Amino acid sequence: MAKIRLIALDIDGTLLDDRKELPAANREALQEASRRGILVAIASGRMTPTIEPVEDRLGIDCIVIAYNGGKVLGTRGEGRPVIDHRPVPAAVSDEIIEYSRAHGHLLNFYHEDRLYAEDGAGRRRFMEIYSSRTGARYRIEPDLSRFRGVEPTKLILLADPPERDRLHDRFRASFGPRAFITKSDPEYLEIMAPGVDKGTGLELLARHCGLAAEEVLAVGDAENDVGMLRAAGVGVAVGNAQPHVKSQARFVTEGTNNDGAVAEAVRRWALAS
Repeated sequence: MAKIRLIALDIDGTLLDDRKELPAANREALQEASRRGILVAIASGRMTPTIEPVEDRLGIDCIVIAYNGGKVLGTRGEGRPVIDHRPVPAAVSDEIIEYSRAHGHLLNFYHEDRLYAEDGAGRRRFMEIYSSRTGARYRIEPDLSRFRGVEPTKLILLADPPERDRLHDRFRASFGPRAFITKSDPEYLEIMAPGVDKGTGLELLARHCGLAAEEVLAVGDAENDVGMLRAAGVGVAVGNAQPHVKSQARFVTEGTNNDGAVAEAVRRWALAS
């Protein structure tokens, strides 16, 4: 096995435990990896401003793969340069805006590292769910139609899981190759530009850093991590990962996110190499 030179980590359900706390074992293992010169990248569906507090808790100046690969950014020490940004086509975004308004769904509209949404009784519950999990702050818009023609970095449509699953199938069929649509948390339907996911973001980052896939370790738990696990030479699903995700990973940890599974992965497949 090649020496690992880059570690890419999902946040929710992977790096953080179910209480959204960072296990000390994860922090210690990643700090040791960083001291050895291994690059650490946080790869999340979250927006950049809600990734950086996790980076602060790690105590590591990380590369950021945000918005499920929609934006790739360098470290703070480098001035957080934009390595890549591939937004959702305006035509796709306009259709999703129209659908969400017609059916009363909460739509998270991410533009220039700000989160916009329309308020409403049926939407507020999902705003609270999303904010409590990520720390994101909403900018309330009376009418998202003002963003017609704008290319957002990403969209998330939130609904109860059965409705989210129905919309997943509907949108994948209707948009086809015009967008990449995936599921993450039980209520989240994530919409990105075509060909954009954590895997393509990781591949681009590896090329930018001059690294081969065999030198990359990726750790995740959800459907939106599958591309990243496939792109890495060492793709690891944590013990609490969804069965489909485990089937796509090269390895699976014994522990879950509540047991410091990231530390297990880092020590087994990065620090021991």
